[in-house]
Amino acid sequence: MLFLLFNCGKAIAQLTVQAKQIESSCKLIDKDSSLQKKVYEQEEFMDHVTDNGASLTVYYKNGTVYRITEWVGLSSYVVIMDYYFLSGKLVYVRDEELVYERNAVTGETTGKFSKDDRFLGKYFFKNDKLFDEVSLGHNRFEDDEKHNAEKEFLASSKKYLALFKKS
Repeated sequence: MLFLLFNCGKAIAQLTVQAKQIESSCKLIDKDSSLQKKVYEQEEFMDHVTDNGASLTVYYKNGTVYRITEWVGLSSYVVIMDYYFLSGKLVYVRDEELVYERNAVTGETTGKFSKDDRFLGKYFFKNDKLFDEVSLGHNRFEDDEKHNAEKEFLASSKKYLALFKKS
């Protein structure tokens, strides 16, 4: 029993190390100024149009995609998802939702983002399987059987890679 507990603890520690290694690799991708960009407008990659626009930016070099950033503007919040790829495989998704502050009297948005009401999720993949995730705040994957982070991020990333390859 002690042997089993030791090995489980060791496996959990390895996942944390592996996730940190992936995050470090992704920071290098962010700093790579030699990457080219291709930007798609919302009509080119979305089934519906949002009220505050959307864009998809693919960062690539020599035909190889390293990062895809999806920016979606809605009336009450903005969603930014960064998909990172190593050796052509999805390894990391950074999902951020920023909620606009509202005027207490009018209920209108102020144009500034709330410091308290936001979400940040980090999702780590290996061989098309989600192996670790860390989040701050609340989002659509929480307590909702309709949404599955692994399936949704894999499907979106494959759809966006196919769009890029087609163009």
